[in-house]
Amino acid sequence: MWLSLVERSVRDAEAAGSNPAIPTAIAPGGEAREQRRILEAKVLIGREKFKTLESDWRRLDARATASIFQSWDWCDCWLDHNPRAKPLVIIIERGGAPAAIMPLALSASWLGLPVRRLTFMATGISDYGGWLRAEPEADSVRAIANACGDLKFDLLDLHQLTESDARAVATALSETFETEVLDQEPTFSVDLRDSWENYLAGLSKKYRKNTIYADRRLRRDFDFSLLSGADDDRLSGLMESFFRLHQQRWTSRKMPGMFLGRSNRSFHLDMARRLARTGHLVLSLASVDGEPVAAFYGFRHGRTHSYYLGGFDPAWSKYSVSTVLIYNL
Repeated sequence: MWLSLVERSVRDAEAAGSNPAIPTAIAPGGEAREQRRILEAKVLIGREKFKTLESDWRRLDARATASIFQSWDWCDCWLDHNPRAKPLVIIIERGGAPAAIMPLALSASWLGLPVRRLTFMATGISDYGGWLRAEPEADSVRAIANACGDLKFDLLDLHQLTESDARAVATALSETFETEVLDQEPTFSVDLRDSWENYLAGLSKKYRKNTIYADRRLRRDFDFSLLSGADDDRLSGLMESFFRLHQQRWTSRKMPGMFLGRSNRSFHLDMARRLARTGHLVLSLASVDGEPVAAFYGFRHGRTHSYYLGGFDPAWSKYSVSTVLIYNL
């Protein structure tokens, strides 16, 4: 979902270069009876202040509801590759400890117009937008809404929210902002709490039969193997093969692909190195007779495994190499 908010009236939260705390937001249930019931919002603006958040960010991420796209490494790496971006982070605290973090970026123009636009960090390369939160949705949304009312901007442009988050934020901000919620492309998910084997058993008999046959045929007729690696030297080579296979797959359809230019390649190579060190990278290639023919690039974050991008050599499409690769992950 895409949430677009246009400001009606705002106050300046960035006076004389400082980053003042936003007035306290009280959790549902009336006035707070104890200090631990108080949610306080503050805003940090700029790269130097952003850097001070790493330890708190990582601790919250370990217990919060969020995706890899709100992780410290994803946001920090994106800022490294976008030095002109101005980070603006809303932190919701309870009892002095971070309970929610919303990573935003502020730009001075939009579509060539002098419009101060707030978006999620890494909008455009992130599959999910949102914020880290250990608080119930209603609590963190209300506190974030209070903080947004005290910021100086013209457009809050939030992409790739879940439907529930988009509706909750729009409702919380509707008294201060003109809001519009638009549909974007859906993201599909599969609950695998039971087991991978039981999930496969639930697929159609024809699909299972074809996948098993394709796997056996590759192993029977060729030297088929899976490639993966986390050390920097091996990882760089695997990522270059992934970039090549992704581009082959899309240029064969006369489309540009994600890695036509250097900037996306550079970002994802650095990101893969970071995620490999923290155990969040899922990178696997299928090799036939010593040559990579299909690639899977994704992430694991908490109990969620995500497919981000893939690719394959179109010359091997009749062998269903991508399907076989995923089947063997």
